[in-house]
Amino acid sequence: MNFNQFLQRNSVAFAGALPVVHTTASYNISQIWEGNTLSTSECDVFTKEELLYFFVGRPSYKIANSTGSANTWQLPCCFIFEFDAIPRAKRVFPFDSGAFARSRTPDYISMMPLENFDAASVPNASERIIGAYFGDATRYFNLVPKGENEFLSEFSVGVLDAEAHAVHKLISADKDNKVDDRRACIELQVDQEIDLQVRKPLAVIAPSPYFDVKEFRNHVVNNWNARAIPYPISPLNTDSYYSDIYNRVKCLYEELGLL
Repeated sequence: MNFNQFLQRNSVAFAGALPVVHTTASYNISQIWEGNTLSTSECDVFTKEELLYFFVGRPSYKIANSTGSANTWQLPCCFIFEFDAIPRAKRVFPFDSGAFARSRTPDYISMMPLENFDAASVPNASERIIGAYFGDATRYFNLVPKGENEFLSEFSVGVLDAEAHAVHKLISADKDNKVDDRRACIELQVDQEIDLQVRKPLAVIAPSPYFDVKEFRNHVVNNWNARAIPYPISPLNTDSYYSDIYNRVKCLYEELGLL
């Protein structure tokens, strides 16, 4: 039984859908602001395709780490949307497809074809993935999967369900796993640009100096009807900011009653 067939089992319960997050370098803020658009770009995994990437719930995409103290424009900026606010996904994966394609996942799953894990054809795929592997949205956000014995027995996963089992094994890998939280994120690929005046974000998270620009803050709040959520900057490398961003995302979801 392949991964899609597993997700469509009657025993897989739907879990609540969290918002979706698009992350980009803050350098791109000026272009996004001026054009009111999140634009697609050529993908280096699905070559010759123009795509936009989102992750369900968590800001899982990582900007390339700076070797020293990062400049403000190198830092992450996150656009958070209600799940149904973005176009239908062309592909849906239960992990970061880029990490998979670059052989950053263990052999037990990288030996399988990437396309076998595309769940875009499964109705409510994201909710099914969360329900099957985590049980609810809070456990998904906090990266607390079901235990292996619970998962295997709940769904009677056997030797012929290797793909479903491999996803659980990847999700359950310890914190030293080389693909970090990207091993357990739900990735959505969209092949359309996002007009931010039509598909308005819930929130924009960016380094505080950008929101010190009154015109930009006003545009986010009054034109996009989004919450402006700044985070402070320090003489740190890029990776050092993700915990702070996660905490701000979590606070937003708690305030909205999603966690």
